[in-house]
Amino acid sequence: MTLRHLSLFLSTLALTFFVSCTETPPSSGTGSTESTGTTTETEVTEETPTQPELAAPNCSVDGEVLDGNQIWLQSPDVLAVIKADASTAAEGYGPSHRILQIMDGRSCETKFQTELPENVSPDYPYYIAEVQYNTLSSIIGIQGFYKALICDMSQDYKVTELEPEYFVEREYDDPQTGMVQRLEVWEDYLLGYAQDCGAFAFDLSDRANPKAVIPFAEWQNPEAGDYHSLFLLPTEGGVQGIIPAYDAEEDAFMLHPLFDKPVEVSDQVQRSARNNRLLVLRQTNVERTPLAINLDSRELLELPTEVAGQATQDIIEWMRGRE
Repeated sequence: MTLRHLSLFLSTLALTFFVSCTETPPSSGTGSTESTGTTTETEVTEETPTQPELAAPNCSVDGEVLDGNQIWLQSPDVLAVIKADASTAAEGYGPSHRILQIMDGRSCETKFQTELPENVSPDYPYYIAEVQYNTLSSIIGIQGFYKALICDMSQDYKVTELEPEYFVEREYDDPQTGMVQRLEVWEDYLLGYAQDCGAFAFDLSDRANPKAVIPFAEWQNPEAGDYHSLFLLPTEGGVQGIIPAYDAEEDAFMLHPLFDKPVEVSDQVQRSARNNRLLVLRQTNVERTPLAINLDSRELLELPTEVAGQATQDIIEWMRGRE
């Protein structure tokens, strides 16, 4: 599913809501999943053969695996695990969960195994990243303490460290500041959230050269201190706007897509105008259709016709007046 298809799918839902779901094994004997309540009946005839679903791997792992620290990628049919064993035990620290093991989903034979570098301290584990609508099925995301890592199975299992970058430089006045709290593979991107620093992203489309994506705009809530970062992620037909958010109490990572379909927008916006709560972008069509964005509420506002034809500052004044 491409970003374009995902955008079209999300248009039937609330545009400011994204449900995080990991890639889970199908139920035995069926290939069905629960939907939003709409049921579609399909008549199966002898002329309509059905493909059997793969069963989830049932592999025995040597070593200690933390709860949830493994993932089955169904397309290449591999089981990726981060584990600890006697080889990584550190005196005074105990198990060190930094062994990445990738096994064949049918034979359970090890295809690749490596020891990751110590994660700040031997007793700080690495975690397998969740997967959201991923077409790069050969990418495995790994959550470190301050950094993200990827293992690219198509590049001879190359492991690359990635360091988050932000719209403005962050101040690291606490050891917990910058700690990666969530990390997810989403289409051609790796998206995450770091404590006190906010959201970050990496573009994985160039497999040999993954790179950080700097938010196009960002606003810091003066009361809560959290960052609201707008990413304009290129996709077929334009860009999709994403404003991620993390709820620490619920451990929920939400992406908040803005547009019901990709749009082409002008990036000719002064940097001084990109750190405000209210932002107006212009599409590149003849009408230069405005897109009114509230970074605080993480939503795209619908403009009345008479307002949409006004100048940018007048639109922002209208946005302020409706609050």
